[in-house]
Amino acid sequence: MTAERPEAIQTVCPFRLVVDEDLDQLSQEITMSGAAAGSVLFEEGDPADGVAAILEGNFEVLKQGRVLATLGPGAVVGELSVFLPAAVRTATVRAISPVRTVRWRAEDVLTRLARHERLATAIVADMAFVLAERLDRRTQDVVSLLQAAGSRLPVSELERYRSRAVE
Repeated sequence: MTAERPEAIQTVCPFRLVVDEDLDQLSQEITMSGAAAGSVLFEEGDPADGVAAILEGNFEVLKQGRVLATLGPGAVVGELSVFLPAAVRTATVRAISPVRTVRWRAEDVLTRLARHERLATAIVADMAFVLAERLDRRTQDVVSLLQAAGSRLPVSELERYRSRAVE
């Protein structure tokens, strides 16, 4: 592991909680890469095989060709793949500038937890915060949409959507 890698890696999710003693093991489980503007990191519909943290540069997240978000250094993408083994990519992630990322493959997380409990737990725990934040935002979006549609939908339809949002 180069002198630059631990410092760069430990500043971004999902590696912020990794302790120094686990950096050698982490270096065996990650890959760092760079790509030019226009490069695709993930393609919508592809099998989800790991999580990536953005170290440098910016990506846009596209769903069916429509830009949903722009992400920069410190952002994480692909986190669901760690928790859902059969997941597919829900969006395309494309570089809009030269980028540098670090990726952690999602394969066999349960075995990793058994072998390197502290390392795997640190990574999963860090991603839990991201997932909770994203779930909260989506819930707020759904509630806002339901409130906006409330005066236009029959009450029975509105209640059906509300019950799904709460589940």
